[in-house]
Parts: sequence; structure tokens; C-alpha cells
Amino acid sequence: MRNTGTVSRGTPPAEAAAETLRQIGSATGISVWTWHALTDRVYHSATTIRGEALDQGVPLAAMLAKLHASDRARVRRRMHAAVRSGKSGAFRFRSLPTGGTVREYSAAHFPLGPNEVQVIVQDVTRTTLAERALRESEDHYRTAVDLNPEVMWLADPEGNIIEFGPRWLEMVELNTEETLGQGWASVVHPDDLEPTIADWTSSLNSGEPLDITYRIRLKNGDYRWMRARAAARRDKLGQIVRWYGTLEDIHDRRVAEAALRESEAFARSILEASTMAIEVLDGAGRLIFMNGPGIRIMEVESFEAIRGLPFEQFWPQDQRAVIRAAIAAAQQGQTVRHTLFGPTAKGKARWWDISLSPILGANGEVERLLALSRDVTEAKQNEAEVVAGAKRLEYLARHDTLTGLPNRMQFQEGMDAALLGLNATRTLAVLSIDLDDFKLVNDTLGHLAGDMLLREVAGRLNGCTSKRDLVARLGGDEFALLMPVERPEDAATTAQAILAALAIPFEIDGETVSIGASIGIAIAPRDGLTTESLLQYADVALYRVKSDKGRDFRFFEPAMDQALRERREMKRDLSLALGRGELSVVYQPQIDIGSNQLVGFEALLRWECAAHGAVSPMVFIPLAEESGLIDAIGAFVLREACAEATHWPETLSLAVNLSPAQFRNRAVVRTVTDALAETGFAPARLELEITESVLFDESAEALASLEELHRMGIRVALDDFGTGYSSLSYLRRFAFDKIKIDRSFVADLPGAEDSAAIVRAIIGLGRSLKTRVTAEGVESWEQLLMLRAEGCNEAQGYLFSPPLPRAEARAFAKAGLVASRSANDRRQRHG
Repeated sequence: MRNTGTVSRGTPPAEAAAETLRQIGSATGISVWTWHALTDRVYHSATTIRGEALDQGVPLAAMLAKLHASDRARVRRRMHAAVRSGKSGAFRFRSLPTGGTVREYSAAHFPLGPNEVQVIVQDVTRTTLAERALRESEDHYRTAVDLNPEVMWLADPEGNIIEFGPRWLEMVELNTEETLGQGWASVVHPDDLEPTIADWTSSLNSGEPLDITYRIRLKNGDYRWMRARAAARRDKLGQIVRWYGTLEDIHDRRVAEAALRESEAFARSILEASTMAIEVLDGAGRLIFMNGPGIRIMEVESFEAIRGLPFEQFWPQDQRAVIRAAIAAAQQGQTVRHTLFGPTAKGKARWWDISLSPILGANGEVERLLALSRDVTEAKQNEAEVVAGAKRLEYLARHDTLTGLPNRMQFQEGMDAALLGLNATRTLAVLSIDLDDFKLVNDTLGHLAGDMLLREVAGRLNGCTSKRDLVARLGGDEFALLMPVERPEDAATTAQAILAALAIPFEIDGETVSIGASIGIAIAPRDGLTTESLLQYADVALYRVKSDKGRDFRFFEPAMDQALRERREMKRDLSLALGRGELSVVYQPQIDIGSNQLVGFEALLRWECAAHGAVSPMVFIPLAEESGLIDAIGAFVLREACAEATHWPETLSLAVNLSPAQFRNRAVVRTVTDALAETGFAPARLELEITESVLFDESAEALASLEELHRMGIRVALDDFGTGYSSLSYLRRFAFDKIKIDRSFVADLPGAEDSAAIVRAIIGLGRSLKTRVTAEGVESWEQLLMLRAEGCNEAQGYLFSPPLPRAEARAFAKAGLVASRSANDRRQRHG
């Protein structure tokens, strides 16, 4: 570090600064002292000034006792205010008379930190020469205030740091030697270093002042925003001899400014997203602002052309008195609201719901007015229609607005009335009608096409009924029919007519759409005598039809209700199965067809229920999805399988199925990562199997989850390929690692030409996409030989092994090479 005055290179920065201040005091009469507010002690940078001894560590009151009596209270207030505000400032005061002379002093104060103020005092009672010196001192003070330093620093003409304030060492993990020269740059944020050095170099070359911001790394590792400012000092020849700089912590201010900008952007977005005209008037009622939607709603060509005009001028003559009164009320602090007629700027007739409110300033006075104008022309027209007829509303309350059919309210009223008039000679049939594949139409063609389809369905239902029947839309794709019948067979005839009518393809927006229906029928008084019970029993019969693949009708039978109760009981037992230890995982080997080598296992869930015995996954997996238990069960399978797979050779992979329902709560990624973390299983060995319905049901969210899992190194396989709706589109949307041929295609090999063609096409597709293909359900050597000839990569099925308990799976994993005899033995042993 260069010598500055008499301070040597080895002098610590704090002592050097103190010595510099002492020399300044002796040479110029400037006194520098610091007040510590918490201890109420004043310390001077020098022990004497102009031969007068200065007391150290005295209370502020003792210091003030030396001031002119009329100045003491004012100076005390300024000092306390400086501590509270943390701001710099200046003031003047007078001393007690000495030798008959009262001397005046100029003082500049600025904060050193919380509860600590430094004050620079200079005698300003001298003659013109002293006044010039004072002006120079004041100029120096103004520069210091403008820079608002927290860390002061000095640099040589080449930009090397030669001195800096002690605050720097408190902030960063650098010592003095590491900071000097260019060492300070080591704590600058990597993203900010290059532009910071470039700006500093530019100032060094041009001599222009520096004012830049960048982040530095603090001792705790956090980065904070700083503002560095510097100015050059030149000699008489104009050569730069020093750079004087400061470093100011502006992090909180920058964060606040960013938050303010975000808040302002948010406010602007609200203004521009509003569906109403938002206008701001000055205190006199003249227009000074209108948001974008307001300009469009009001059909204004140019806002600048109307800026500053009285707000009342935009309204017809017969409305202006109301507007003037509203403005006057708002000017008095009231909020006024009216519904008024007023054409747009282009003369279009419009009704407006307008409110005028006061906008208060900081002093609590009304400074501006806020006008909100909402176009209520349509509502006004509707109001006129309502007045002309409180009936339209009654109609809407009792009818479905989309199809025009009676709604649930009217249907239940009709059932209540019909049941009241029921006698021994009259029979009622209630048909619960639900559309099959309606969701597919809605999802593939859009909701508008779905609405068109519902209207067409309503028309066909009306065509299958008589005037005495009541057809209603209860909601969604659910319809109902109430009809008096002489015998139950009449209801069956109508149900068959409805099924036939809805089986005819629909022409919707240029597309041919095929759907079907499922119908459940309840008969009164045979099945019940209340609206609630009959609707419930019709729904029970409908549910039975749905469970039997739909597109049929069934009458309610008491056994159906029993089956439903048993289903509920099974759901209850399933909810307890995990805690009872009834769920287990088995493992079916997956074989490389070319080498006959074991490559991995697929984990499969089994339930041995105490009440129901062995329950098929085809039965309990849908129950788990319906009841929301699939998340907990899926997490159990992942943990159990990953833990077991850690005992296999590291070359073997583990395949685990994921249910579409697991993607709906968007927690599937967390479930997988938790299982890997708990078991220590390598992500690269895990393969997740999903069906096309995962992407079909929750495409955007599911796709994002799958991509995140892929980035972790986890493989994803498309299970049951070819059985869904649009397989090829999913292969384009996501890069699957494996395609699995559904067992329904493999079962017919090699004899069935259609299945063989499908299998051949899937294998060829996998080859083109460089994706491995696995065939499921391989049970014969003929199937295996054909798959090998076509180039299928992997296979699994009873030809090799049934699903194995974990102990047998471990033994199988150690063997690795599949032998046909052992495979046949296992097949016979497990049936």
C-alpha cells in the first residue's frame, strides 16, 4: 500500500484513519467527534485542538454545556433526530463567549451505524480567506453527503486500492492484504465481475466519475447489492493523483424497488385486465387518466385529445347535472353510484353503472377522484325483459339452459307429484340414463362439440318418449326419464328404443361421433315409494350396467344393492390392508430374447384379504383409485420394490406400475424421489410403467412430471401399447424408453394374422424410434420364436416364470440365465 502522508504501510487502517483526522484537526481547526447514543458518550478524534484540551467519553450534555445557551436544545434535538433517522445532515451553532468573542461553527453529521453519529465541526468566524476555506470545506462536505459512504476507499491512478474503511473487513471474508490492489474483486458475484471491471477500467481511462452496482459475497456466504461511486482528484497539471470512492449497501433498497416495480406492474396488469373503464379525475373533475380497456369500451380514438376535459362533458345534457352532483359529493369524501345512459365516443347507445369515489392524499385531503364505468347495457336489456315477463326467470330456474329440458329441480317436483297420486292401478318407471364415451368426445373435440352433442342427445330422447313422460337433464352427461307404465316391460321397450337411438352416429361440427348409453331402471311401487329411494335404486342399476361395460339397461334388483354394499365393505377393508400387512409385492422376470438373459423384474401388487381371500388386482386397483387410497398404496409398492431390488445384481432393473390417479394430485415425483432416497436404489435402475390414459387424463401436468423423472435418470415405459385412444400421438409427445406390447395381442400369436400384423408394426415402430420393445403374456415357445424373428427385444410371461415372492425372485436374480426346464418347473409349481 502506498504511503499517505506520514502513515506507514504497516499502520492498521483504523489507526491510519484516526491519525489522518488528528492531522486535519491540528492543521485546519476541524474537530471530528463521535456520539454513541446508547452509552451517551462523546469521543474526539484528537486530544487537543489549537492548544485546548478535549475531554473524552463525556456525556452529550457536558459537550452541549460549552455551546451558546440558545443553541443547546436545538443541537440536542438534531443529534437525537440523526440517530432515529440514520440520515446525514448539517447545522450551525455558537460557542460560549471566550475573550468577549462568540465563535460560530458549522457541523456536518452522518451515521456510522445504528445509534452512532459522527460529527465534523469547523470554525466559520474568520475573514474572507477563512470563508473561502469554509466554502471548500462545505464543498467537501456536500460531496461526502452526495456519496453517502458506508465504506470509504482510495485508489491510485491505475485503480489499485491503497486504503479502505474498516467496515469492509467486517463485511467480507478478506483481510487487508487480500483486499489491496485488485484483491477486492474476488468477492464480486461471478455474474457481475466482468461488467464491473469493464466499467471501472472505462473510468480509469477517461477520468470520468464511476457509479455502478454489483453484488459482493458476505462472510455468511450471502450476496448483497452494493453501489460503488468514485471521483478522481487531479493535480495542477490535470493529472489524476487519487481516486476517492465509497461503497454503499443498497440491497434492501434494491429489493424494495424490485418489489415496488413488481407491485406497479401488477397494478398495471389489473388496470389493463379490467372489464370496466377506470378513469382518474383531478380535484376539479377533469379527466387525467383512462385505462386501456376503458379507451376501447368508450370507443375513444385518442386519449390525448380528451385529456384535461371536464368529466361531465362526456355525458348527454340531461345527465350532466347528475354527474356534477356526483363529482361534488366525491370532492366531499363520499362515494356515489348511479346507472346512467350515455353513448360512446362513436355514438353507440350504452347504459353505464358508474361510481365516483375520492382519492385521498397523504394529508387526508381529497386530491383526485376515481370513476369506474361498467357497461350494463345487456343487463339493462335483460331487466326490461324481466319486467315485461319476473316467467322467463321461472323458466330458467326449472330448465336446463343448454338443452331446454327440465332440470333436476323440475324432475324431482314431477316425481313427488306423481308418487302422491300413485295407487294400486298405476305404476311408475324411473330411468337413469348416462352417456358412454362422452368424456372422450369432450376431451378430443372440445367442450363446444360436447355441448352440441348434449343438445342432439336431448332431441333423440324426446323422440323416444310421449307427452306424458318427463325427460330431464340432471347434469353433465346424466339424464333421467319418468314415465307411467302399465307393466315393467313397457319401460324395457322404451330403454331399448333409447339405446338404439343413441347408438346411431352423430354429426357434430363436421365430425362423425359414436357414443352409447347405459340405463338403470327402478319401478314404483315395487322398488320404493320416495323420490330419493327410486333415484338411488335406478343409479344402482345403472352402476351395474357400467361395470358390465355399458351400452345396455338393467332393472334394479335387491342383490345389486347388496353387491354395492359389499363393494363398500371391500373399500373399507382395503383401507385397512396396509396396516394389517395384507398387501405384498411379487416380481415377474423380464428376459432379453436374444441372449435368453434376465434383465430385470416387474413389481406386481397382491392382496390377501382376511375377509375375501385373494383379491384380483383387476378388482382392488380400481377401488383404490376411486377411494383415493392409490397414493398410499403406490408409495408402499415403490418403497417395498426398491428396497428389495437393492439385493439383486446391479445389472438388473426394476419396473413399477404407476396408476393414472397417482398423477392427479401432482405428487408422483415426490413419491418416487422419497422411495429412492429411503432405499438408496439407483434411479438409473428404475423403470416406471404408465398407460396412455395417464397422458390422456392429465396431459400437461403428467407430461411435466414424466419429464422431471426422466431428467433424474429414471426410465419410463408405455404399458399396454395399442389398447388406448391415440398411441402414436403420445410417442411424439414423450420420448419413452420402452414400449410394452399388451398381452391381448400376444395371446393370439402366431396364428391370428391381425394380431401378428399389430405386433409386427409395434416392433417396427420401436426399431424406428430406437425404443426397446417388451412383449407381455408370453406363454408358448411359438410365441417367443415369432417375437424373436420379428426383432422384439424383451419378453415376460409364464413361459419363463410366473410372478415370484421376493425370496424366489432373489434366487432367480442370482441365476440370471433362464433355462427352459427350470421355467417349466416353476410354471407347474405355481399353476
